[in-house]
Amino acid sequence: MLYDAKGKVIESRARRFIQTATRQAANGEFETTIDKLPNPSQILTDKGETIDAFDKIAEQIDVAAAINDYQAGVASMDYNVQSNIENSKRAAFYLDYLASIDTDEIIEQALKARDYGYNPMEVTSWKRYKGKVVPRTIEAKPPKWFGYDCMNRFRFYTKKNPREGELVFETAPNKFIVPRHKASYENPYGKGLLDLAYWPAVGLNGNFEFMMTFLEEDGRDKWVVVHSRNAEGKEINDALNAAYELRNNGVAAIPEGNEFQKKDVTGRASTSEAYTKADELLSRKILKLWYGTDLMMQVEGKGGYSSSKSGIEIRGEALQSGKKIVRATFAEIFRICEVKNTIPGSDDETIRFDLTHDEEITKEEAERDEVYMRLPGVKPTQKFFLNRGFQEDEFEYTAPEDQPVPPQQGPNEDDDATFQEDPPVNLLKAYEVLKKKS
Repeated sequence: MLYDAKGKVIESRARRFIQTATRQAANGEFETTIDKLPNPSQILTDKGETIDAFDKIAEQIDVAAAINDYQAGVASMDYNVQSNIENSKRAAFYLDYLASIDTDEIIEQALKARDYGYNPMEVTSWKRYKGKVVPRTIEAKPPKWFGYDCMNRFRFYTKKNPREGELVFETAPNKFIVPRHKASYENPYGKGLLDLAYWPAVGLNGNFEFMMTFLEEDGRDKWVVVHSRNAEGKEINDALNAAYELRNNGVAAIPEGNEFQKKDVTGRASTSEAYTKADELLSRKILKLWYGTDLMMQVEGKGGYSSSKSGIEIRGEALQSGKKIVRATFAEIFRICEVKNTIPGSDDETIRFDLTHDEEITKEEAERDEVYMRLPGVKPTQKFFLNRGFQEDEFEYTAPEDQPVPPQQGPNEDDDATFQEDPPVNLLKAYEVLKKKS
């Protein structure tokens, strides 16, 4: 039973507008319980930390750039709602509904499950759209507030019940959506890329700190002070302080009788090269995790072609994993809408949210297509142009002419009919010439 500030019972309809997972209710550092299934992440197990340890990794500059670019790349795709029924009213309703909410934000939040393994999302407000009660805003909540028990049931650990927590889908039905990445019975938390990127990110930070120290100290030119053999300790210290000031500021008050000599630093190329190689190697690992490919390894050089290929390129496997998470998220949104309303259309039809993008035709693909187009008797179909990113109104499609059936027996041996080395494209004329000569 829920009560408002005046002690009155909150009606069931009003409960939809109350957030369940709040900072006031959450027990961020929940106590250990036997019934709670620990996150099988090797990093969290070894370090004895919660999933919020990955927040620092997500802020590492190389990791943050990969996450932001991947999320923006997937969210920028065109979306559509498909149905197995032609002219589906239900698909049309969902497509119009999605246009009224911030789908890009929902997609980016759902894709965080790829980084953390899972990312709970709560419907925090509702609205009426075309007479139906539908989610208005869906917000991601910190994963550390939630966990799975030994029965793989999703729980929200509160201050009132920090040990056992509350069963999310039973306490607040149709309020939460939990996108997951490669989850299984053995690991309901899913596999997060931040878990795999932990040590490369730590290495990048350590390598950067080393390089800054090298540039600040070892990378500077050295100054040598020449003093007399009978110089006292105070005179030597004054000379050293003057040299230190000269190195940092470029000017110094030099004690009389001392000579300062500048020694250029040489032989440090190997140290700088080691840093560069380590930074490049670790950055490649980050790129491979999020994009499934390594742009620095595939595109080398500094010319115009390499510069034009420096944008985001996501391999099919990495792209499909993100699209799968997004599809499951919107499928759950559609399910919630159908539970609370009678949506137009048939309950037997299959509704699917999908993302589409125009694939860039590379130079190698264009050369391959040209080879196929030069084959005798090969003509492009409408599907060929559509798969290459063209629109239906950008070309005129003409069905190929019916070709006659070639004769089963060739000409007699004494006939003087000859053919070119390459078969003629117009077989009809070739058969007419053959018939006349025979």
